[in-house]
Amino acid sequence: MSDPLGMNGDFFENTREPDRNDRLIPMINIVFLLLTFFMIAGTFHAAEVLDVEPPEAVTEGKLREEGPVVLISRGGDMALGDERMERAAIVRRLEEMAQDAGMAGMEVRIKADRVARASVVLPLLKDLTDAGITNVQLVAVRRN
Repeated sequence: MSDPLGMNGDFFENTREPDRNDRLIPMINIVFLLLTFFMIAGTFHAAEVLDVEPPEAVTEGKLREEGPVVLISRGGDMALGDERMERAAIVRRLEEMAQDAGMAGMEVRIKADRVARASVVLPLLKDLTDAGITNVQLVAVRRN
């Protein structure tokens, strides 16, 4: 029987020559898989309750990443962690936390906005001192 198409009976013959770009496609796939992995496995930070832009500092010191954080917005609103609270409630909660952890071990960080009034920050510091919490750090960003 003769071949009607003149292809000698082999319809699936590979007539295409290998291309150099054929080796590039698996590498692109691996790069996208790694990118996806690191996007999913990366660390996400929750947004803060209050929008706070800390002041700039000339000097640099060590800031411990553990312990409660008090946020003070430019309008004077306060939050402890991710919960908005009044100053008296913050001091009470920190006092309870300090008693549970032992006074010497707890460090409180205050992250106040750069334009927050001292009339808001200083009474909080005084209330914390009166409650026996003396290990307090004011958070600032390093000036570039």
